[in-house]
Amino acid sequence: MNDLNELEKQARQSHVPIMMDSGMLFLTGYIRSHPGIMRILEAGTAVGWSSMKMAEVRENITVDTIEIDGDMYRQAVENIRNAGLSDRIFVHHMDAVNFETASYYDLFFIDAAKSQYRKYLEHFYPNSYVGSVFIFDNLNFHGIVDHPELSENRSTLQMTRKILRFRERLMQDRRFKTEFYPEIGDGIAVSERIL
Repeated sequence: MNDLNELEKQARQSHVPIMMDSGMLFLTGYIRSHPGIMRILEAGTAVGWSSMKMAEVRENITVDTIEIDGDMYRQAVENIRNAGLSDRIFVHHMDAVNFETASYYDLFFIDAAKSQYRKYLEHFYPNSYVGSVFIFDNLNFHGIVDHPELSENRSTLQMTRKILRFRERLMQDRRFKTEFYPEIGDGIAVSERIL
């Protein structure tokens, strides 16, 4: 446990994009309260902190986690190996939309390129079943999604418009029952597949 705390501290000091504390508490609490969650797919590994936090909830949990950045991927592999979790967390170095598997997952945690969330959802939909859950982080993007006046950066504004469109579509997608929690972390949506 101390190693994970140290990893979190280092990641935050180095500005590695890891989940906010309240978001992680929500995510691990959700997994803890749903004992049927055993197979998890994560898009956006960073340094492996979130996959280790999820695997820590129960010993029967396995995680496939995908990271596009080479340096982050190597750090994650090392961190996971050092934590003795290489037999339960499998790190894949690629863009999540290129990850192909015949596996089905109970939970999908999506925390990679925000502008690609729609692509990730459609790409992984065939690996879900009725009852599978998608959890999306950063749907507020530091408040800019709902308050674009907070940023003057053109590329940030374009991305936050895509996030807003994704959020709106997700709420209307009849394949899912979606709850949006704007006050938790940086805005989290929980979408349970119902069709």
